This record gives sequence, C-alpha cells and structure tokens, in this order.
Amino acid sequence: MTTIDVIAEYIDQKPAAAKSSMNDLYQLLLAIMPGAERRISYRMPTFFVDGQPVVYFDAHDGYTGFYPTSAPIKEFESELSQYRHSKGAVHLPWDQPLPAPLLTKMVQSRIASIKAGKAHPQRVTRAAEPMTDEVAQALAAAGLRGQYDARPWYQRNDYLRWIGAAKQPATRARRLAQMLSELRAGDVYMRMAWGPRK
Repeated sequence: MTTIDVIAEYIDQKPAAAKSSMNDLYQLLLAIMPGAERRISYRMPTFFVDGQPVVYFDAHDGYTGFYPTSAPIKEFESELSQYRHSKGAVHLPWDQPLPAPLLTKMVQSRIASIKAGKAHPQRVTRAAEPMTDEVAQALAAAGLRGQYDARPWYQRNDYLRWIGAAKQPATRARRLAQMLSELRAGDVYMRMAWGPRK
C-alpha cells in the first residue's frame, strides 16, 4: 500500500495561482530534508525533524507564507530586507523566484538548533488536551474509540483542542461530527487525505 503524500494532496486542493509557488517550495524543502517527517500541522504543510517542526508553509493572497519559527528569521534578517516578514513569517511573492539559497540556510539553521537541543521544547511537549465526557460518549456511541486511539497523538490532541475551542454548541457539534466522520473514513484528518506512516 502506498503512503499518501498529505502535502502534495494539500497543495493539489489549492487554487491554480498558488500551486506553482507552493510546489516549488515543497520540492526545495524535500531536497533539503529528504528524510524529514511530513504532515499537516496547524492546518499547514509542515516538515518535522526529531519530532520538532522545522518549517510550516501555506498559500495566501499573492504569496506563500514561509514559517521557519522566529530564530532563523532573526538570524538572517538582513538578507530578508527585500521580503515582507515578521517575527515568525516570510512572504514569498508568487511572481518572484524563490530565494532558494537563503531559504536553505534558514532551514539548515533551524535543523542545527533542533539537533543541538536549542529548539523550542514547548512545541514538542505541548499540554495534552483532556477528553470531555461529551467526546468520550460520542466515540463510544459511534463505536469509534478504537479508531480514535489508533490515530497519532498529535491528531487526537488537535481534535480535542479544536472541538473544545468552539464557542457555540452548534459549532462544537459540527466539529465533533467531522471528527467522527474522519475516524470512520480512516484516511482523512482535518479534511485532508492522511495515511499512517509505514
């Protein structure tokens, strides 16, 4: 069975105007980090090394957002002067070529921090979300507790956080129903194709 490339699937669902830039960035990141774990985190394509996020990215209006966490942006700020950027983000306009050498240095810097144990440990050890009685009862009633428990920890935690963050009961019910539907399907996570790592 072939493992689903969740990032390729994610990019494929984007508008045509965004796909070229996103694909170019994705291919660059694959070349820099061929062995990195790839998944959707915080609803964005994300590369992980040693369990820690290296970089997130996503398309916006006219640019691709590149999110390598704050330290690489601070380190290479002088070289980012021609790009809109903030503490944690760099805007890569679709009508300009990617600054591949600069992005490579930023990614390599982030990986070096992770390997040296200087990366943000709170991103790895984020608090576990408690399961409410409502969610537990819904899983039991649907006969989906086994499917839930088989999902990776980050997915279970993200589902619980997402459902719990709903301010209105109707929104919470919709989110809970979506989780149950995705668990039933078995190959979907947050409306994105997903497959367990082999």
